[in-house]
Amino acid sequence: MFRSLSARLFAILTIGLGVIQIASFIGFMAYRGQEIKEQITRFLGADLSFAYDFMRSLPPEQRLEWLARLNQGFHYRFSLEPASTPIVETPPNDERLIELSAVLRANLPAEAKLSFREPPGVPASAKDKSIQTVLVLDSHHALVLHLFDPFSMPSEGSLMAFLVFVLLAVSPFVWWAVRVATRPIDRMLLTIEQFGKHPNSPPVPEAGPDELKKAAQAVNAMRERILRHIEERTQILAAIAHDLQTPLTRLRLRCEALVAGSQRDHLIHDVEYMAELVTEGLDYARSAQLSETLTAIEVNQWLEGMIDDALDSGAQCRLTGHANTPYSGALRALTRAMQNLIENALKYGEEAEIRIEDSPERLLIRVLDNGPGLSDDMLPRVFDPFFRVEQSRSRETGGSGLGLSIARNIICAHGGDIRLANRPEGGLEVSVELPRKIPAGTSLPRDSEDRRLPNPKSFRS
Repeated sequence: MFRSLSARLFAILTIGLGVIQIASFIGFMAYRGQEIKEQITRFLGADLSFAYDFMRSLPPEQRLEWLARLNQGFHYRFSLEPASTPIVETPPNDERLIELSAVLRANLPAEAKLSFREPPGVPASAKDKSIQTVLVLDSHHALVLHLFDPFSMPSEGSLMAFLVFVLLAVSPFVWWAVRVATRPIDRMLLTIEQFGKHPNSPPVPEAGPDELKKAAQAVNAMRERILRHIEERTQILAAIAHDLQTPLTRLRLRCEALVAGSQRDHLIHDVEYMAELVTEGLDYARSAQLSETLTAIEVNQWLEGMIDDALDSGAQCRLTGHANTPYSGALRALTRAMQNLIENALKYGEEAEIRIEDSPERLLIRVLDNGPGLSDDMLPRVFDPFFRVEQSRSRETGGSGLGLSIARNIICAHGGDIRLANRPEGGLEVSVELPRKIPAGTSLPRDSEDRRLPNPKSFRS
């Protein structure tokens, strides 16, 4: 239930406030309860004395009219009865009643006669909670003071209601304080998550409490080490691939100089395959750090051009959907990525469908095929460099195992994401999501003139 840090802090603070409220009330009643009772009793004695003197000063016919104004007590009220009513006095036999009687008598004139009696018609179980005192005013009236549970403490229900009210009143402020305290953590987690998707995303802000600053500094130091490792790996791969091109060219020339035969053809084929791997390795290294400027791409014409090329080669390919506005991205790199995806769909599914879904926030391009699909355990691995799937997607069908890795690097460099999923009706679905606003921190330089290139056929390779 309380899985998030904010929820746990909120629960801890709320429960803590409840416990503090209960403990403080119990402590208050333990140390100040008796004093409060004495103050209430003295106030009751003063009120009774005032009512006695005031009623005696009024003519008998006006007493009832003024009596209602005197009934302002919390747990007692006054009434009048004929002075001729018989009084069956019940002497106080409880220590608390004896103390109450002494306080009341101390506030009354010496001639006043105070009597205690049991209220008529009250059950025996409630007699200790309902008490009456009678003061004879004159030959016309007697003043009756009705006391209702004068020694009671607040009930458990009222205490619980008060506690719930306090918790409900302070809960919004507690939740606000918790959110303010945990917001830097949320920002840090979001930045770390973005770094996991896009290595060129900004570092974690080193702000907030000292503990969060130290954590942010540690994460940023780790981020720098990871980026240096990626850069060194990419540079090594690019250097090896570049240096291999020259000896491979010499090797091919020497193979072509051999006497024609099966061995010569096999050697040339192997050299060509190695040269293809070198080229793919260079492309993979370059895809990690794009240097191409951003241009406004007419998405519909851009994809239609690639589909036209597929149709010219005899493949079945169609486009559905429509992009509302041009997309600002690296045209050559994105063309390479989309060509890899379309070629895979045509190679393993024999036909492909490209769907466009556009919104102000992101551009979504889906590439669907009718091929055999992939097992669930292989779906997250197909983006690994040089990874090849067995059977229908093995090395025998061609390719170096870098096409999807290159496509992923290019998409991620734009702040986007690429996902693979098996279709319920069979085949694969590749979803390419590109944000309309490239996140800050990407390595893509922007073209100062924002050139719009409607037909990218010249950039296909």
